[in-house]
Amino acid sequence: MQLAQTVASGKSVAGVNWDDVHKMNAQHATEHVAVSKAEALELLKRNSQAAAAAISGLTDAELDRAAPVSLNGDAPLTCQFVIEDRALRHSFHHLARIRAAVAW
Repeated sequence: MQLAQTVASGKSVAGVNWDDVHKMNAQHATEHVAVSKAEALELLKRNSQAAAAAISGLTDAELDRAAPVSLNGDAPLTCQFVIEDRALRHSFHHLARIRAAVAW
């Protein structure tokens, strides 16, 4: 949501590359290696509620606003696209992997 909120404010997302994202993900994995299922589900619930509240608080103008995003070769992306491509699609990607892991 931070990337989307940056774009919503009209600022470009600069200097962020995929190596940065991979390092952040690796750090999160290391920091949370011993998390329990209950803790993971609680974090998911809290973060989902916070993301939903943040998205609901955006105006149509903010959703339509576009700015260059370094993760996409500095292409101008709308806030709405960033939300749909990052926050929502990424969540579905993880859900699919979880379902496959538990054969759901």
